[in-house]
Amino acid sequence: MSLCRAVAAAAVFGVMALGTPYAALADGTPPAGGSAASAVPEALMNGLAQHAARTEEMKRRGVFTVVGLIEEVDGDGKPTERKEMVMRSTPTSVPLDRIIKVIRYTEDGKDKTADAQRKATERRAKRLGDPDSQAEARRRDLKLPFLASEQPRYVFTMLERDAAQPTRVRIGFAPKVPAETAIKGSAWVDEGEREVLSVGFSFSKNPIFVDHVDVTITFGLSTDLGRAPSQLSFDGRGGFLFIHRHYRGTVTLSEPGLAF
Repeated sequence: MSLCRAVAAAAVFGVMALGTPYAALADGTPPAGGSAASAVPEALMNGLAQHAARTEEMKRRGVFTVVGLIEEVDGDGKPTERKEMVMRSTPTSVPLDRIIKVIRYTEDGKDKTADAQRKATERRAKRLGDPDSQAEARRRDLKLPFLASEQPRYVFTMLERDAAQPTRVRIGFAPKVPAETAIKGSAWVDEGEREVLSVGFSFSKNPIFVDHVDVTITFGLSTDLGRAPSQLSFDGRGGFLFIHRHYRGTVTLSEPGLAF
C-alpha cells in the first residue's frame, strides 16, 4: 500500500471528523500527573460499542459536505504542493457505494474541478465493475476498536480522567496482534453519554512504503445517529529507496444527513 492509499484509508475511516480540547491528547501520550492505568468498565465498553456501530451506519448511509486540504512538505516543513477541494459525498444503497460531486478542486491555486469530477466518476465506474476490488476495500476498511466485532482484537486501558470534567476519560488501545487493519492510540470518551469525543491513532503495522501515518479525528457533529466525525487531521511519511515524501492535511465535514 502506498502512502497516499494509506492516508486515504485513514480518511475513509473518518469520512464523516470542530475541535475539542480532547483532540490534542487523543494519541499515545502517557496520562497526566502519573495517573495509574486501570481496566475499562464493561458498561462503558458496551456503550462505546453501540456508538461505534452507529458510526459504521454513518459511514454507510451518511451524506456530508467535505472540505479538504493536503500538502506535500519538504524537510523544513514548508509546503511544496497544495491541493484543496470541496465536495458532496452521497451514498447509494444499491449498489452500496458513494457518488462524489466535486464542487471545487485546485492544485497550487489552479482550478482543476472538471478533471477531478471526471476522475471521480471514472473511479466509481471502475469500482462498480470490479467485485474483487470492492471486497479488498471492505477487508482493509478501518473501524473503531470499540466496535463489538473489533474489541476481541484489542487490549483497552483507562489512562486518565479529566479533572475539570470528570465524566470525560481517556482510553488507550492496542491490538493483541499488530496488523495493517488494526490501529493503536487512544480516545477521549464521555463516560455518561458513552460516546467517543476524539480519537488519535496510527497503524499498528505500517503498510509497505509507509513510514508512519498519524491521524486525529474529532467527533463534533450532532446527527440522528449520535456524534459523528467533524474533522480529521493527518501527517504521513513514506517512500521507496531514496524517494521519500511527507504529507499533511485536514478534512472537515459538515451538513450531515442520511441518504436512506
